[in-house]
Amino acid sequence: MYILGIYYGHNATAVLLRNGEVIASASEERFNGKKNFVGFPKKAIDFVLSSAKIHPSELELVTIPLKYSSPAHTFSATKKNIYVQLLIVFYIPAFLIRKLWGILTFYVPVLDPIGRICNRSIGYLIGSVINKKERNTIAAYLGIQKEKVKSYDHHLSHAASGYYSSPFNRKKALVITLDGEGDFSSGSINIFEKDFWKVIFKLPRESSLGNLYTYLTIYLGMMSGEHEYKVMGLAPYAKKEDVEKLYKKIKNIVRINPQTLQIYTTFNTMNTEQFLKAKMQKVRFDLLAGVFQKLMEEKITEWVKYAIKKTGIHTVVLGGGVFMNVKVNQKIAELSEVNKLFVIPSCGDESSILGSSYLAYIESCKDKNKKINIPPISNIYWGQKYTNGDIEKIIKQKKLGNKYSIIKLGNIEKKVAEILAKGNIVARMTGRMEFGARALGNRSILADPRNSRIVKIINEQVKNRDFWMPFAPSILYEKRHEYIKNPKNHIAYYMMMTFNTTPKGREELVAAMHPYDLTVRPQLVKKAHNPQYYKLIKEFEKITGVGAVLNTSFNLHGMPIVLGPKEAFYAFEKSGIMYMALENYLIEKRSRLQKRNF
Repeated sequence: MYILGIYYGHNATAVLLRNGEVIASASEERFNGKKNFVGFPKKAIDFVLSSAKIHPSELELVTIPLKYSSPAHTFSATKKNIYVQLLIVFYIPAFLIRKLWGILTFYVPVLDPIGRICNRSIGYLIGSVINKKERNTIAAYLGIQKEKVKSYDHHLSHAASGYYSSPFNRKKALVITLDGEGDFSSGSINIFEKDFWKVIFKLPRESSLGNLYTYLTIYLGMMSGEHEYKVMGLAPYAKKEDVEKLYKKIKNIVRINPQTLQIYTTFNTMNTEQFLKAKMQKVRFDLLAGVFQKLMEEKITEWVKYAIKKTGIHTVVLGGGVFMNVKVNQKIAELSEVNKLFVIPSCGDESSILGSSYLAYIESCKDKNKKINIPPISNIYWGQKYTNGDIEKIIKQKKLGNKYSIIKLGNIEKKVAEILAKGNIVARMTGRMEFGARALGNRSILADPRNSRIVKIINEQVKNRDFWMPFAPSILYEKRHEYIKNPKNHIAYYMMMTFNTTPKGREELVAAMHPYDLTVRPQLVKKAHNPQYYKLIKEFEKITGVGAVLNTSFNLHGMPIVLGPKEAFYAFEKSGIMYMALENYLIEKRSRLQKRNF
């Protein structure tokens, strides 16, 4: 049974399930080079179908993780529909009216309920029409019956993606979601057990902690939906005493009812910009980052504690874009009330299609009285793979042997480890591409984590990152307790939470550690998950005694992580990196180049 999931909003993505198991997934940005692309993921769809060598007619169902779509998420094919075009034309002045109404209701809060009713009514009407047109367009594009295309609630999709991806997916678990908004909600609390679930609370969009943080990001002059992590990275630089002082003044803008689990905000979070302009105008940018990060950590952990107390469930699963905040995840992991914790990798909207596809699979199995089998995920190398032959083809076509030193090696992992140990940086592309926002070794830039100077070098030569942003380490799984404090053995394969470091970690991971709070966001590498990458780190350990390497994504500033050899050579050429490993090929920049026989 094949089920295709499609998300066409921020970072449009496709996923393919076969009998309940993910076999392929990729985001459209990797194929078109447009970071966080919003639109119909045609190339991603083509890739996941071709990876299984199936025709769309063989699909059991196609899923969308939204019941009510926004014109902002409408893909290009749908825009050709006259009805949708009219709705989009209507949406623009409606958006401006909502913005002006937001300013008014911020100063006259008694009017806010009127706006909520109107906004929701119009949203349901427009969203349902657009969603129907989108489903019809998807069916037409794939050449399948429109009845095969199904929509699922956004937050239920987030919840299902987390639960069924987790190792707890046959046990009872508390599943919590938080994001900006989707289907007029910004969060949910759910109980999942095997093939059944119960939604016990949904957080309205007007009290969105995700939007609160997003509007702060915009206020600080950064890009929404992309630079929230920069605010998080900036937060530890603020003076603790100043953060505590300001936090006491603003902490009550968010309140939680422990019985109902309702989150209340003193203003509609869509109006956060007005609050910041009215109350925070003279506050330093780093202090703002620090105090709002603390607000998120304190209020979300408080919410989780109340949810555990109410349900009596101590196994917790997290999903939704807010939980890309790895510092919040660390605070949740450290709660005494939490026994086990799983955070879905790359838990933004790109992973919501996993959940909608899992839900469709379960429903189909129940309808057909078939056994339900959803294996938990282990590795997430679900993307495109290229061969040595593909690399050789590009080398020949572009005559790159005249430009670079190119050597084919049988044991390239050992050679790369030797180069890293000498203080060099290596860009690496091999195997299947990782799913989501994190590079996990197969599309990565690697370096010696002991070398503190390497951070500046990578930033200047490749990444052009803000100085306060840390990198991350890839650590051998069996060495984890030597470097990080993880007494509960929480899953840390996907760089989804930070950990405090041990004395050895602070010494040997200095370049992959936040310089102010001394935490790391690790990828724990098991041999079973990625044998080649594991071997590389082991070879590095043999030379240096360090069971870890610095790992950051292989991409230029403002561009998505590289897809294949074409994109890898482009990034290599435009950067200051001297070495690149493509499958079994080692490419080196040098002044006197030797011709190779290609």
